[in-house]
Amino acid sequence: MGRYRVVFYVDARGHSQVRDWLEELRRHNPKLHAFALRLLRMLEEQGPDLRPPLAKRLGHLEAPIWELRHRTGIRLYYWRQEELLFVVAAGEVKDQDSPDPKLLELAEQAYKAMKKGKVN
Repeated sequence: MGRYRVVFYVDARGHSQVRDWLEELRRHNPKLHAFALRLLRMLEEQGPDLRPPLAKRLGHLEAPIWELRHRTGIRLYYWRQEELLFVVAAGEVKDQDSPDPKLLELAEQAYKAMKKGKVN
């Protein structure tokens, strides 16, 4: 177990995009699933000490969303909730140069909902 705690965002209806995505990845591409889990462990161990190219702030968003990335195309979108807590809202295997705008919107809305206390 790492120094930091990493949790998956779950909306008010009990849905977690990142949890569902990881399960799908586990079933269809175990190798990429292992890389995604490795990234999550690195976030647990190193937290805010992760730097580019592994982690970078997505500055064009209203919310402080970060991208955790791997050269395979894996992207996890997260934010720091508390000093020792990180929330991962969404994940994808990128097949284009830019992140999926729908996933970034999901991450922003998730951040705003958590700040307002509107989640489980």
